[in-house]
Amino acid sequence: MRMTRIVTVAALALAVAGCQFGSAAEEVPKERVELTSSASEAPAAKATAPPDKVVAGREGALDNHRFRVEVVQFIRRDRFVNLTFTATVTKGNGGLGWGVHNAFSAVPQQHPTVDGVFLVDTRNAKKHLVALDSEGACVCSRIGSLFLKEGESAAFSATFAAPPADVTSMDVHIPNVGTLADVPLG
Repeated sequence: MRMTRIVTVAALALAVAGCQFGSAAEEVPKERVELTSSASEAPAAKATAPPDKVVAGREGALDNHRFRVEVVQFIRRDRFVNLTFTATVTKGNGGLGWGVHNAFSAVPQQHPTVDGVFLVDTRNAKKHLVALDSEGACVCSRIGSLFLKEGESAAFSATFAAPPADVTSMDVHIPNVGTLADVPLG
């Protein structure tokens, strides 16, 4: 059995009134939404292990380590979409293991997160960036100083603005892994 480390789930930050989605310009138009909702309208945060069902997966490589990323939860909750994925080291390089650090960040940062993950609604040609709370922090997992050895896993999550109700799948782009196409949205 693989050892699993659960990384902090940041969905709780949605309880802060006034969330923002999106920021810098990209090649695909993206939606910018400002919400002024009460905490009761925000999705409930659960600090539980991700489901065992793999929705989509893909191999990646970084710093002489190989790893597999698997989307284990991709669900719509009212006006939000919650994504949970795991990263499992499939080929390590010894030592402390793979330092995840900025592997899933939009840009290198001192306190890395998974803010580099984004969704693409191909039906409406919209790019969905990770949600930001009222202080500008992503509503996503913080990575910190995480090291994974061969066979070890970690779970990460991110929250996004939901696409229109008729959108049933989206492309999920994860830095250093690539795009997982047409991932079904539950």
